[in-house]
Amino acid sequence: MDNSSCIGRVIAKYNSQTATVAERKIASFIKENMDKAVHCTLLELAELIGVSDATVVRFCKSLGYKGFQEFKICAAMETIPSSQQYHPKLQKDDDPEEICKKIFSTEITALQRTLQALDMETVAQVGHILSQASRIVFAGTGASMLVCQDAHHKFLQIGIHVSAAEDKDIQLMEAALLRPGDVLFAVSHSGNNLHVLHAAELGKSCGATVVGLTQVGKNNLAQIADYTITTVSEETIFRSEAASTRLAQLAVIDSLIAIVAFQDYDQAYQSIYKIRTATMVNKA
Repeated sequence: MDNSSCIGRVIAKYNSQTATVAERKIASFIKENMDKAVHCTLLELAELIGVSDATVVRFCKSLGYKGFQEFKICAAMETIPSSQQYHPKLQKDDDPEEICKKIFSTEITALQRTLQALDMETVAQVGHILSQASRIVFAGTGASMLVCQDAHHKFLQIGIHVSAAEDKDIQLMEAALLRPGDVLFAVSHSGNNLHVLHAAELGKSCGATVVGLTQVGKNNLAQIADYTITTVSEETIFRSEAASTRLAQLAVIDSLIAIVAFQDYDQAYQSIYKIRTATMVNKA
């Protein structure tokens, strides 16, 4: 067995005389369930094995990886067919029409599955909390930041001022200054983005309500958040920022904004009218 391969390293660790009981337990599970392991979140894998998430991270580092995410990527490269690493339904010989049909089908399915999975009571509660919040701060990075900026733009249209700073330090500064009655809205598909988790923890420590927008399944953001709204998408390990993820998240944001707007529709309408009038000068 090639010890430079992911499975090779796992087996070598399992056979090592210096491996701890926990390391051998993790190695035993992964070598028998590699396909399952690459599709688990960190918390899900730790729970399946019966160890802590920190123990799984230490195990991955003991194999020579930077952490769990790098381990998953390397494991996926060895177990997922190359034709499915970009998109689970695409094949190398698909023509443009077939590619378009499969991509559109995937996005539609993601929206339908997200709608079916939504906890409507939680959505309603979050809508009410947002409408009553003294201040709302969004936290996200990468593609999640695009979702935050879209929320900023649309909340402003209905007369609600929110913050969605691109700068990570400013996000943390604003989170640290939140108070009871404020909301920290954290967006992370994986639910394990360290910056977003830090922002959520800061907001919570200040007494703010933390809302998490993340994927279905167990993750750290869902554990921290007071309210969690989940989305479903077609992903591979190499497409954690896939369009289906963003579309589902944007649909949730649009729904929340509409819920908030209809709680005081006259005020929202006046805000929309003022903004359209103000920006009309820039339009032909």
